[in-house]
Order: sequence, then structure tokens, then C-alpha cells
Amino acid sequence: MIKHCSQALILLAIVLLTNTAYSAPMMAILDENTQRVNVGSVGSYYIDETSSLTLRDLDSEQLRKRFIPLKNQFQQFGLIKGNIWIRVDIASKLKSGQSAVLHIKAPRAQIVDVYTHNLPNGQIFAEMGDARPYTNRPLAYPDYIIPLPLHTTPVYTVYIKVSSRVPINLFMEVKTLSALSNDIQEDSSFTGFLMGMLLLLFISNLFFYLRTRHPMYLLYSGLLVGIACLHFSLHGLVYQLLPTITGLQERIYNFSALACTALITWFTRYYVDTPEHLPRTDKFLLFIILCNFVLAFIFALAPHELNIAFLSTSAAMTLLVLLGIAMYGVYLKIPYAQYYLVARLALTIGHLFWILAAYGILSLPFWHEWGLTTAIILEALVHFAGIITRHTPTHSHAIKADDSSSENLLSELASRIKRQTKIIDHQYSLLNPNNEELKRAYKNLSNLAERISIIQNLNSHETDTSSRPANLQLLIDEAMLNFYALDQTNAEVEMQYESTLNWEILSHNRIIKHIYQAVMEEFKHHTDQTLHIDSAIEANDRDGQRKLIIRAHPIPSTITLESEHYFSPRYLQELVEKLEGDISLIGNGRSRSLICQIPVNARPVEVSELARLTQTEDIIMLLIGHQDSELLERTGIFLLSRLFSTSHIDKVEELHQLLVDRTTHDRFVILLFEDQQNFGASELAGFASILHERDSCFLISNNVNMSQDYASALGFDGFVYSAQIETKLLPDIERAQRVSHTVLPKIKRTL
Repeated sequence: MIKHCSQALILLAIVLLTNTAYSAPMMAILDENTQRVNVGSVGSYYIDETSSLTLRDLDSEQLRKRFIPLKNQFQQFGLIKGNIWIRVDIASKLKSGQSAVLHIKAPRAQIVDVYTHNLPNGQIFAEMGDARPYTNRPLAYPDYIIPLPLHTTPVYTVYIKVSSRVPINLFMEVKTLSALSNDIQEDSSFTGFLMGMLLLLFISNLFFYLRTRHPMYLLYSGLLVGIACLHFSLHGLVYQLLPTITGLQERIYNFSALACTALITWFTRYYVDTPEHLPRTDKFLLFIILCNFVLAFIFALAPHELNIAFLSTSAAMTLLVLLGIAMYGVYLKIPYAQYYLVARLALTIGHLFWILAAYGILSLPFWHEWGLTTAIILEALVHFAGIITRHTPTHSHAIKADDSSSENLLSELASRIKRQTKIIDHQYSLLNPNNEELKRAYKNLSNLAERISIIQNLNSHETDTSSRPANLQLLIDEAMLNFYALDQTNAEVEMQYESTLNWEILSHNRIIKHIYQAVMEEFKHHTDQTLHIDSAIEANDRDGQRKLIIRAHPIPSTITLESEHYFSPRYLQELVEKLEGDISLIGNGRSRSLICQIPVNARPVEVSELARLTQTEDIIMLLIGHQDSELLERTGIFLLSRLFSTSHIDKVEELHQLLVDRTTHDRFVILLFEDQQNFGASELAGFASILHERDSCFLISNNVNMSQDYASALGFDGFVYSAQIETKLLPDIERAQRVSHTVLPKIKRTL
């Protein structure tokens, strides 16, 4: 009994559901409660593979029965050969004064025609599509919007014919004007948001290009422009700019899609640096770039010659190849490969879902409309995050010292202080103390005090950047002078730093100089061999970063970074990490080396024309004065930092022979000094008579009573006060050299 009742209930439910389904109205009814109706829920379709049927043929009783209900909100037909006919019955019950429209989203379709079969005064309502003039559209809008008639029969039928060489995807609605206005506002807002993101990324990449001059950022800026063009063509926005040209939207889409694929591949070469890390792969990438550009021009000039599926396959295969390269780059630990892999995954997965939606495999209406642009923006944001992380480091190397490490530090400091106090006590116990030994001991105590101050700064998050620009080679020279003033073991250190002269450090000068000094102090006594220290600047043009590389060798195998002693590698490690750098020990035996890689804010020092002339000895620049003069030393260091080649002589008498043996092409720039050790103001008279007209002589003085007029009266070409050496000396010399090439009379020198 129960079994029969269950069967009866099931049959009753089936009958009720069937009756409900068939009783649902198969027409679009608009009234006060229904502002929009999706054509997919009430319409039907028929595919004319011959493309020969007319509206009269379709209206016959035989073909009318062959229309199939659509049943989907988003119509995906894929690649169709022929015409697709869509039929929908419309009943408008709106109040007087309210209007309705047929809204069709199919921007890439070649033909979109709308027919009204049973309306008087003609049947063709609109002939639109990519192959038709933009002026054919009843309303100038990227989508197809067809106003429906106000005064007509209660129910009328609308036929829509669609034909295209590309996959056909349709979203069709019958709606009121208020509903249309809301949809237009939403689409415009989302388009504005996406274009705003693209513009922000474009400006950011352009900024990095102007900062680094690396073509990678310019390429990606061009890629973002291409994505904007691709978005405009996908959403029918191109015709609004050029309404008189037919077929333009399809050509721009084809060219943008393949050109963007080529630019992404080109961008990969710079981002992963395939010419250096993957030379064979780099040649293959060049081949892919060439193929995509050739296809881009073919599809743009003759879009009907090749199947659109070939374009999609080319783009998809290129993205898969790039994804494979990204994975291989992560395996090889190529710099930036992790960011590149995440970006490739975002674009490849996003593009895959978009292709599946475009060809009707997956029903993803939102992703079909907005997904491609969104995937590109997500990829660009990943690249942008990598760039920002690189330029603005977020990690902190704050030291968290425990009690045991603090005890080790105090113990080592106490031991070093005792060593110096023993030297001082021993010297004072002698009848004739060695003043040099005492000075060195006191300097070592001062150095330990400075180290304590530096260690305190290492534990803080603040880094002192308030320093004046300084030539790197001069910084190293100062560190060497400080080291030799402290050295008590006659250690031998050989410095290789020729390439550092052309670089100027803009910040952290004090700690960089201290790193060099600490390297010499801590490793000089670990071996009886000469300690070699090599220095170089590595410039990464891709992101504008500069890296100082310090290599000290040989380093005994007994020294490790995990040493319990605070000073030696641990102290250096904390100094280097304070500047966001890395330190490592590599190699074995005599080739074992300590490597410090420190990001630095540095700029190359350009050789001026005047400095170049001193290097080629067309101009001989002489500094005359006592070598212990602080004023002379400061001037020499400044000129060296600006890459001038200078010579120094102690006495004016040595100048006479140089002036006598000169060639006719030699030009002399002579710098005399007036301070406690030198009296240059009175020395010009001794050689003024043998100077040539092209020579120039300058007085540099710390005498506040000396003036420009008085120096000129003595015969000098210029006067520079000690406080103006860095600002006035070079402009005055350049001015004097320009004057020497003119016919203007020189100042008569007083003999």
C-alpha cells in the first residue's frame, strides 16, 4: 500500500512540474513589476548552416517548429558556420510614456540584424555589426541597443540574425530605459576602474623606465597600452573613435592580442634575463616574438585569411611556454623568478578560463566580458609588487641579542681594552716611553669606544643617512689610513679598487667606511699572508640598484659566520645586514673568501671635459705647497673625487724646470695655497714671467683678509676662499680656460 502511494505521489509531482513548465509564458513581458527579461529564458534559436534562408522562409510553419528554446541566460554558440536566427515574442504592458529597448552584447560579431516580422511599415529594423557602418546603429553606443516600438499590437515577434567569423557569445535582454541606464552606469564604472588601474600601472612603469633607463619597463608600458586597445576592441569602444571605418574593431583586436603576446615574451627576456641565464631559451623566445608579430600583421591586414582559432592557439601556446620558463627559472633560482612565476600563473589561468568561455566550453559571462583585462591587471600588479619590494625593502635586520651573546660581547671588549691598557702601562714604565706606541694605544681605545657606539646603533631601527656624497675610492683610502694609524702588528693589506674611483656614495658613508676598516682590523692577524681586499660596484640597470661587492681573501677555514666570538664575522655580518646586505664565506683553501654584498645609493661620476683634458695631459694641473697642508690635502681630495689628474710639488723652484721643458701644446693650471704652511700670495712673482698666455694660476687661501680684487692685482686668474673649494674652484678654472681660447686680453701679471 505504501509503495503504491509513493508511486502515485511521484507521478503527481511529475505532472505538476510538467504543467508548470509548459504554462510558463514563452515571451518577454514587461510591466510595472518586470523591468527586464533575458531573451535566453523566453527565446528560441535556429542555425542556418547554408546562410541562404530569408525571414519569409523562417516564418513558414515547417521551419517555425524547428526553433529550439535557448534556456540559458548567456548564449554561447562557439564557432558557427552560417547564420544564427533568434526568435522572441514581446508583450509590452508598460504605462504610457515608458519605453523599452532590446539590448544585445555582441561587440565582435560581423553581422547583427534585427527584424520585426508582424509590424507594419517594414520588417527590417536595424542592420548592424562589425561589418556594417557604425552609423547604422539606432543609438551610438558600444553595445547594440534597439528601441522597441511604442504603439503596436499587444504581442509582436522580433527576429535577430547573428553571423561572425569569431566565436559567437550573446547576452540579450528586453528592458526598460531605467534598467538600461543602470546597466550602462555599472559598465562605465567598471571600465573606468580597470582603465584607471592600467593608467596607474602605465605611469609607474614609465617612472621606473625614466629612473633606470631599462627597456624592460618601456616594453611593459607598451604592453599596457596594447591591453587597453584589446579591452576597447572587446567591448566595442573602438568605433566611437573612428565611426566611418568598417571591420576596424576586429583588426585592432587581432593585432593587439598577438602584439601583446609578443611584448610579454619580449618582457620575459629582460625580466628573467634569459640572454645571461638561459641563452638557448633566449633564441627560442626571439623566434616566438618574431612569429607573433608576423601573425599580428597578417591577422590585422587580412583577418579573413586565417581561422581565428589559430590566433587563440598561438597566444595560448606562447603563454604555456612562458609558464614553463618561469617554473624552470624558479628551479634554477634565477633572481625575480618567483614573482614572474606568480604573474605567469595569474595570466595563464585567467586567459585559459577566458578562452574556454569564449569558445562556449564554460559558461562564465562575467569572465568572458571582463576576465582578460582583469587577468592582465593581476599579472601587472604582481610585477609591480616585485618592483616595489625590490626598491623599498620591507624586511628588518634588527638584532635580538640574548644574555649569552651580551656576555660574550662584554668579555671581548674587556679583553681588548686590557690589551691596550697593558701597552700604555708598559710604555709609562720605561724611562723613555715610545710616543708612537702610546698614540696607537690611545687611538685603539678611541676606536673601541666608536665600536660601542656603532653596536648601540645596530640595535635600533634607525639608520643614519645624513651624510654628504663621497667618492668611494677616497672612502676606502680614509679607512686604510685609519687602519694603519691603529695597526700594531705591521700587517700587510693590498687593496684592489681601481673601478671604485668612478662612483660616488650618497648615503651611509660612515658605516661603509667602518666596514672596510673592520675587515682589515679583524682579518689581518688570522694569517701570515697578505690580506687582499677587492672592491667593485655592480650596477643593475633593470631596477636602478647599485651593489657594493667587497671580497677579502684568503680567509682561514677556522673562521665561520657561526663563530662564538662577537667581533670578526659576526660583527661584520651585523654591519652589512644593517644596510640590507648579505655576507658569506665561499671557496676552500687559499681561495676561501669573505664576500659582502651591500646595496648602496651610488651614482657614477661623469668625467667632465676639463677633467678629461687633465687625464690626457692636455692640461697639467699642479698643486704647489707643503704636503702637510690641510688646505692642499682637502683640495687634492676634492679634485680626485671629480676625476681630475693632478700633480704635486713642494716648492716653487721645482716648477721652473717644468715650465722650461714644456711643449708648445702644454697648458698649466697652477694652484697656490696660503695658510700656516704656505705663502702662495708672494710666490707668483717668481715664475710669472715664464707663464704662457694659455696658462692660469689660482690662489686658495683661508685668510679672511684676502680678496678677489687683491689677488687679481697680484696677477692671479682667480681667488678661492677655503670654504668655497667645492663650489667655486672648478667653475673658476673652467671660466679661465674658456677665456684662454678667446682674443680677450689676459690680466697683466705684476712682476
